[in-house]
Amino acid sequence: MFFGVELSLPVVCILVVIGRIIDMALCSIRTVYTVRSKPLIAALFGFFEAFIWFIIVKAALDYVFSDPVYDTIFIALSYSIGFAVGTYLGGLLSSIIVKTKISVQVVLSSKNDELVKALREKGYGQTILSAHGSQNDKETYFINIETEEKKLKELKSIIDSFDKKAFVSINETKQVFGGYFGNNK
Repeated sequence: MFFGVELSLPVVCILVVIGRIIDMALCSIRTVYTVRSKPLIAALFGFFEAFIWFIIVKAALDYVFSDPVYDTIFIALSYSIGFAVGTYLGGLLSSIIVKTKISVQVVLSSKNDELVKALREKGYGQTILSAHGSQNDKETYFINIETEEKKLKELKSIIDSFDKKAFVSINETKQVFGGYFGNNK
């Protein structure tokens, strides 16, 4: 019995898969907000995640087994499928919902003022330093760019079109304020 209703094995399995997809998607998003130091938003997602998880477990445990081995295997498979699909979907959703800033460090193979100009024209704020690479002693540029992760593909394309040998390092940025971005505390 599930809240007073007798459910068949296929219905329980479908409920478990759907519930776990939702539950795990919420879990993935909650984890991203937790890591980003947004505990209130994370707690909200956590509340719904725990509520849905409880309902799913209740449905699975309240099912009256006609064949304990066979039924248990199908419920466990449903649980696992929902877990895997929900984790995947949660990863996709969190990359859409949660805005990510990145820091891109570029060491050019040689000085390239056209690349610097092209980046400025596309609206990328940048800090440019003179640098020397380890492979040669000629002076080049070290460019630091803060941007949104969704612009990374465009940024890589611009860099690659001017300097295919540039060394590029990308890191997630927790917080940015001042400078080109204004005062976004």
